[in-house]
Amino acid sequence: MRRKNEWGIGVGTASVLMIVMVLAFTTFGILSLVSARADRELSRKASALAEAWYAAEGRMQEQLAGVEERLASGEDIFGQDGALELTETVREGQELQVCLRPTADGYEIVRYELVNTGEWNPDNGLDIWDGGR
Repeated sequence: MRRKNEWGIGVGTASVLMIVMVLAFTTFGILSLVSARADRELSRKASALAEAWYAAEGRMQEQLAGVEERLASGEDIFGQDGALELTETVREGQELQVCLRPTADGYEIVRYELVNTGEWNPDNGLDIWDGGR
């Protein structure tokens, strides 16, 4: 026989708790999936940039080898300002630029950098309601 003063968790409370837990785990699972997909896309972009960079750097090394051959043959390849600019396209909007200056032994690399050649479009922010009408 059941006493009237007994307190306990009924079937309804357990069911509600179970539903809340299932919803929470489902939400966390969906968030994990979305995060994993975003990480995968970021990894793909980073991999594509690295691949394009190393391909451009390889082509730049071939250009530098050609410069050494031309210097060895006695050709004057440096301009009137005493510099030689070499460029290789990495991907759309980016170039690998190298600046060379002559030395007694051949040349020195003054600048070897990745340069953004595309048009920069700044983020103008968000239109936030200022309280006026």
